[in-house]
Amino acid sequence: VDLPADRNYIFAAFPHGVLSTSTFINYGTDTTGFGRLFPGIRSKPCTLDFHFIIPFFRELPLNWGFASCSSASIKNMMNASNNPNHPANRDGFTSNAAVLVVGGAAESLHCRPNNFQLVLKKRKGFCKIALETGASLVPVLHFGELDLFDQPPNPPGSPLRNFQEWIKNTTGIAPAAFRGVGFLQNTYGIIPRPKPLNAVIGRPIEMGKIEKPTQADVDKLHERFCKELTELFEENKPKFVEDYQNVMLVLE
Repeated sequence: VDLPADRNYIFAAFPHGVLSTSTFINYGTDTTGFGRLFPGIRSKPCTLDFHFIIPFFRELPLNWGFASCSSASIKNMMNASNNPNHPANRDGFTSNAAVLVVGGAAESLHCRPNNFQLVLKKRKGFCKIALETGASLVPVLHFGELDLFDQPPNPPGSPLRNFQEWIKNTTGIAPAAFRGVGFLQNTYGIIPRPKPLNAVIGRPIEMGKIEKPTQADVDKLHERFCKELTELFEENKPKFVEDYQNVMLVLE
């Protein structure tokens, strides 16, 4: 896909997984060559504000180039100048790509291999910001993210899920009961399983700038985004998903 560095982008990425490992590796570092593939684009993974107020820990997301996922922060990045001579672009970049993991904490509770259950239907704020700023909206899928960890069964209404939902609603943090591998064995632990991660970046959706979009404008863009995300999944799942014939994308 071609992403010119003369405009700003909102990367709406799915799925969240437990730790959003793909987001950190692909856009918080240059390990996978994002800068080489998309020269001139400054990738900015977005996370919750509280990560920036924890003493000592806050230095990690700051050094990795993370940004707040607040509306004001994203708008600031999307309204930034693309002029190479602008003082803010002295680092050689002329474009911002705000990477949003839209499903957030709610989606992490669904995380288990091949369970592409995405929290998206009611999440439209990122579409509104794209319209207000004129940013290009890019659907992104991270295949392999769901394979890094597993969780015990926690269907809606179960005691475990009710407890997790209560913690999430109280603190904003989803306490996923995840399990990966250990330091000396491969059956249980907190280390991600050694699985391949593949990021698929879709075509940018450009609707133009609407300073005061109506709800109908937002709904129209959201509907188009859901359609293109689904098509991106169906097109690529045979390459990256085991037993792909029986795996469906579910938007909730």
